[in-house]
Parts: sequence; structure tokens; C-alpha cells
Amino acid sequence: MGKTRILAVNGSMREACHTIELARIAMAAAEEAGAEVQLLDLREVGLPMYEAHLDYEDQPAVQRVVETARWADGFLVGSPEYHGSMSGALKNWFDHLYHELAGKLFGFFAATGGSQGVSAVEHMRASAHYCHGWVLPYLAAAREADFDHHDHLTNAKVIDRLRRLGRDVAVYAPLLRRQFLADVDVAGSFAQWHRGKV
Repeated sequence: MGKTRILAVNGSMREACHTIELARIAMAAAEEAGAEVQLLDLREVGLPMYEAHLDYEDQPAVQRVVETARWADGFLVGSPEYHGSMSGALKNWFDHLYHELAGKLFGFFAATGGSQGVSAVEHMRASAHYCHGWVLPYLAAAREADFDHHDHLTNAKVIDRLRRLGRDVAVYAPLLRRQFLADVDVAGSFAQWHRGKV
């Protein structure tokens, strides 16, 4: 494998949202750890709502989502917390994908009104697991009070957590990805379910 490729996904549909600020901090740490990083901002993609019976091969937005997910060795994924869950836009991103996420590592973060972001991240974690993805054993979350009036994150503990998230995804993603690819043809491994698809 060459340079580790990390896709950061912004699950907020708000312009100048807090989630994108969190993503940039985690992305910077991943780059410092040697990864190549790309941002997918779902607000700009125009991804149609997923319907299982439809063929999306002629949909540029869907193809972009599939290709960027396939490109990545790991993911930094963030969402605002809405009613204790991830945004609909981010769930829709998960719905359009499956094999492209398998065997890859996720680091999750959330922007919240005042909670710790646990509920939103647990739903994100469940979606990643059902796509056979790995998830870091901790999360990062920022509340409204953690930002200044310019929407810059000022809470040093949250910044540190985001930086750890970015660094750890960059470091551990290639290890898991390498073993997953080696296991695709191994009978009895979970990776074999994705044979011919990765």
C-alpha cells in the first residue's frame, strides 16, 4: 500500500456549520500523521435519497460518493446531533454504500447543542458495523459552548480528542485494511463476504 488515504465526511447540511470545523481539525492531524486526506461535504454533493430498487449508475452524485468511499482506506465522519441521532444526510450516505466501507476504520465526531454526542455516534457506529467497518473505541464531540462567536472551536480537550481521532485513523486504518484485503480469499473470514467487491 502507498500513502494512507482518509476520507473526511461532513454530515451537516448547514452552511458554516460546527461539524466542518471539527472535521478540519481531525483532518489536519491525519495529514500530520502522513495520510492523504480528502473532504466530502454532503451539503455540496446533492445526493438523492436512497431507494433500494433504483439503479444509480447514471447519477453523478452517487458515483462520486461511491468512488470516494472506495478510494479511502479509512474515514473521519462527523454529524450534528439531531434528536439523539445522526443527520438524515449522513444516514443517506451510509445507505448508498456497503462493500466500499467493509474492512475500513472509522473515527466519529459530533457537534451537539449541549449533550456529549454519544447517541448520535452510537447510531453512526451501528451503521459502520452493519457495513463490516471497524470503529475507534472513543469519540469526539463539541457543544455550542465550546465555540467562540466566530464558530472556532476553543475547548482544548475537544481539540486534543479530535487530533487523536485524526492521528489514530491515519495510523491504524492501513493495518486493518491490509489484513482485510489479505483475508478476502480466506475461507471462514468475514472479509470473504466481500470477495470480488473490493
